[in-house]
Amino acid sequence: MEQKQLLMLNPREYEHPWDKKTLDTLKNQKGFDKLANEFYKHSLERILRIQYTGSYLKVTDTHFPDIQEKLKEVCKILNLSPIPELYIEMGWGIKGHAVGTEKPMIIVTRRAIDWLSKNENELLGLLGHNVGHIKSTHMLYHDMAKVLPVVGDLIGSSTLGVGKVIAVGLEAYLLQWYRMSELTADRAGLLACQDFESYIKLLMKSAGSPKTHFSTIDTEEFIKQAREFQSFDYDSLDKVAKVATIMWQTHPWTVLRASELLKWVESGEYDKILERKVSDTFLCFNCGAELKGEEKFCGECGANTSKR
Repeated sequence: MEQKQLLMLNPREYEHPWDKKTLDTLKNQKGFDKLANEFYKHSLERILRIQYTGSYLKVTDTHFPDIQEKLKEVCKILNLSPIPELYIEMGWGIKGHAVGTEKPMIIVTRRAIDWLSKNENELLGLLGHNVGHIKSTHMLYHDMAKVLPVVGDLIGSSTLGVGKVIAVGLEAYLLQWYRMSELTADRAGLLACQDFESYIKLLMKSAGSPKTHFSTIDTEEFIKQAREFQSFDYDSLDKVAKVATIMWQTHPWTVLRASELLKWVESGEYDKILERKVSDTFLCFNCGAELKGEEKFCGECGANTSKR
């Protein structure tokens, strides 16, 4: 199966509404601006970069070139440039994440490479998920979520000057947005592999499906489970329970992710992106405003649009 290149793809086209809603809520929290400023001030992104580049194996055109080609393919499909660096870590399970705002990089586990290489679309989906985070400019707040628990005492007692209680509250809001950003990245992952069944299998394997049972994974049963989960969304008590049980996690429940992806596909929005004509999709990459295609600058936010 040859994936369609999505020319001029704008992340606003596939952004999950909960992503934007929770990010707006996060930005309005007391102390958040100070937290972001301190992140830059203490060069915490640089610390993360040193940690990863000093510990993991870098993928290049000559070192694991087949994996590098997959990343290039994904970036071409999703219209991301430049291509981020890719590293392989020992790790456990089928996992991947992206870090870095100024110079993003993707880290995937060795097991992800070993276990997904037999299904090219699943590997494209995993890489596409993380490319989606980078394309949607999630990285600053993702990096903040990674270091906040480690430097919480510093941030709470002295750096922000607003008290540890505020810092803990910000962490909860930050992680809530982090989970919702995963729903946007899942859509990017599906757009990268363009194979719904393969992406569902990727979710199932990532959730802990035994390797000995990979060949007998029943996606229909999992989709049925995802449909059943949707019925809980309309009960306020269930919503409270869901939030409480995953408050300090970075990823939403796997079944919830499958449920939201299923709803997006069945809404027709996924096919609309795949079938769209480039001439129909002139959007500002900064604010998402519709453009006629001839502007050099966006009339809404003033961003330079000549590099589309």
